Amino acid sequence: MGYMFTFNGERIAQALETYHLRQSDRVADILSIGDSPKLRLSAILMPLLEYEGRWHLLFTQRSDRLVEHRGQVSFPGGSKDQTDPDLRYTALRETKEEIGVAPKDVTVFGKLGQMPIITGYMVHMYVGQMPWPYDLRLNPDEVESAFIIPLRWLVDPDHRTIRYHSLAGREFPVIYFDLFEGHQLWGASAEMTLALLEALNLDN
Repeated sequence: MGYMFTFNGERIAQALETYHLRQSDRVADILSIGDSPKLRLSAILMPLLEYEGRWHLLFTQRSDRLVEHRGQVSFPGGSKDQTDPDLRYTALRETKEEIGVAPKDVTVFGKLGQMPIITGYMVHMYVGQMPWPYDLRLNPDEVESAFIIPLRWLVDPDHRTIRYHSLAGREFPVIYFDLFEGHQLWGASAEMTLALLEALNLDN
């Protein structure tokens, strides 16, 4: 593969500042089915890191003990608490609670945008860099494992496909990445990943 990623933190921050997330027709269609409930505010951190000279994204495999999104690949994050001053704080707090990364160790570059998901959340997406390697401390009640995927692997279109899911009698396209070391990225988290690659001009 010939993909070369020469961007740095400043360039990432600039890309996020100028990027406007375009909501897909699929998301709009799903939310228009029936009476959509009021979306709950939530936030995630999309943790970038440099390892062996290459940029990676960190993901989590959610615990099977959870009620929602059990066993799925996702980014660290969760619902906004009443005591959270803002959603950026929510993303960092949840990251610490789920995988043990201290907020002081994260350089937040900016906000990618927000995305509604069909389980009733409006997810605000923050992008930051964390040091690596890092002594992760996983919360077993929420996270089964954490792993990293190189951006150069994620950007390759040969590593993803579209499958169709039925909802309320209609068919909707859903993004599925190939298995990476036994983990499969798909659905909303896959869309968020592609949005980040687009923002960084890596989706070509």
